[in-house]
Amino acid sequence: MAQARVRYLSEDEQQAIHDETVWMLENIGVGFNTPAAIDVMEAAGAQVDRERLSARIPWELVEEALRRTPERLLLAARDPRYDLTIGDEYLACCTDGTATYVIDDETGERSPGSEASLRQFMRLFDALPQVDYAWPSISARDLDPRTANLEIEVISLEEYSKHLQDEVRAPEYAQPLIEILEVIAGASLKERPIFSTINCTISPLQHDPAMTEASLILAPAGVPICIMPMPLMGSTSPMSLFGTVVVTMVEMLSAVVLFQFAAPGCALLAAPEPAAADMRSGLYLCGAAEATLMGVACVEMCRRYGLPTQGPGAGGDGRYPDFQEGAEGMAASVMLALAGVDSLLAFGTLDGAQSLSFAKTVLDCDLVGMVRRLSGRSRVDRGEMLHDDLVEVGIGGHFLGRRSTRERLRTGELWPPEVFRRGPAREGAPAAGLVAEAAARARDLLASHEVPPLGDDAQRCIERVLRSFRASL
Repeated sequence: MAQARVRYLSEDEQQAIHDETVWMLENIGVGFNTPAAIDVMEAAGAQVDRERLSARIPWELVEEALRRTPERLLLAARDPRYDLTIGDEYLACCTDGTATYVIDDETGERSPGSEASLRQFMRLFDALPQVDYAWPSISARDLDPRTANLEIEVISLEEYSKHLQDEVRAPEYAQPLIEILEVIAGASLKERPIFSTINCTISPLQHDPAMTEASLILAPAGVPICIMPMPLMGSTSPMSLFGTVVVTMVEMLSAVVLFQFAAPGCALLAAPEPAAADMRSGLYLCGAAEATLMGVACVEMCRRYGLPTQGPGAGGDGRYPDFQEGAEGMAASVMLALAGVDSLLAFGTLDGAQSLSFAKTVLDCDLVGMVRRLSGRSRVDRGEMLHDDLVEVGIGGHFLGRRSTRERLRTGELWPPEVFRRGPAREGAPAAGLVAEAAARARDLLASHEVPPLGDDAQRCIERVLRSFRASL
């Protein structure tokens, strides 16, 4: 099968990164910052420092944890038609999260995210077939911060029927969330994992204590854990591409050890997100070429270790859905896809993931379609070359009237964009830009798309769990 691929690191270069990662794990170690994690690491055989809540990890423990980690994982959906398996040679695509602002695609003005905008974007993600699973992409600033981590998941699942992924930021949210998810799934999460949680490490070389404690409750319940180190070159990691890659991989592998010894065989998704710091402002630069190179290197290392991967993709650092955003997003997405990543983040974020746009969400669907075509597999044989057509048409004919031309056009041999422009210019056509056309498509989808409602039993359970949680505050 023909498949376009890129390779960044040679075997010797991968070995050098591996050797440094092993040395750091064994000699410097990682701060886990919670006794719950230290208990797991000590029982596994790591050298722990209970005063500093840190551990040095022998490579033998990492090897055992990697053996326990499944190479494929099910991301079940509220609607089983959208169940997804990561690691099945299909480039899955997830929305990026959690932006602070919504951009008005006409005026360029930014407004804070709200419950209403969260509902709109989740319904739009449900309507777009290119979106396989979603991380709630806007932070609803008008929700009570004490209960928002539960309410955001409920709102998202009311407006969205595919797999949901999000952070669970503290352990007190974990058990109420499990109860809500299982009543919606109609089964245990071990059977129907309709939700996966993101576990962000804290660079350099630390774990977030509250998020880690939450994940230690969720993993044994059957919730897949998406491990997401996010070091920034020049601030929370060295001003070095490969120094930053080492920081990423040390944090990644320490989390693999923690979760596999806490819940053997649990589903893990490696989601390296190294980026760079703007040295003038300290802001997060995800569209920098260096961020893409580091992401590709980390994906190659994760593949070496047999970990399923989710990579940063179509988000850039531009302020609006413009040429810069398209160029940065396409460059990163193509490189990561050709490096063999299993899943990409895409759809709508810009401005260093601070903002979200309806138009860019729709435009990213065509970006994703093109990237899937570029990185897909194709058979190479006489049948695929249409040998019989070549013989019958012969010298000087044409293929416009061939049945194969019609049939293969319908089945996607020539990828058809939905918003990107092709064909001749139309005289007298309105001069609306591509962004305006994409924003109009988003409005049309929101006006027409209906999400199947949650069942009455699920709604009653959700209300009861939220009442009980609020009463416990």
